[in-house]
Amino acid sequence: MKLSIEIDNSSYIKSFLSILTIGILECIENENISIDDSMGLLFSPYVMEVIEKEFPKIEEIIHLGTELDNVKRIIPNSLKSSMGDIKRKCSEQIMLEYDNDRHVKYRIER
Repeated sequence: MKLSIEIDNSSYIKSFLSILTIGILECIENENISIDDSMGLLFSPYVMEVIEKEFPKIEEIIHLGTELDNVKRIIPNSLKSSMGDIKRKCSEQIMLEYDNDRHVKYRIER
C-alpha cells in the first residue's frame, strides 16, 4: 500500500512539514516513537537534500531533528529544550492562508 500526498502551494508545504515535525516531536516526548523512528519518518539527510534549495529554513529544522540522537547521547538533559527549540522554529513557519482552494491532496494506492 502506498500513500501519496500532493501539495501545490509553497506556504502549505512549509506548514505541512512544520506541523508534521511538531507531531513527530510530540510522539518522541510521549514515548510513542523513538528518535530512531523519527529518522525513518522525516529527520534524515535524504529529506534535507530534497528540500534544501526550496525551503532552507525547513531544511535547517530537519537538520536539527537529525541531531537529536546526538543530543540524547551526549547531553541528555538538553533533549527536551532542543525539541522545544525545534517546535518554536516550526511554529514560525506555519502560515496557512484560507483561499477556498484545496492545496493538499491524498491518494492511497494498493
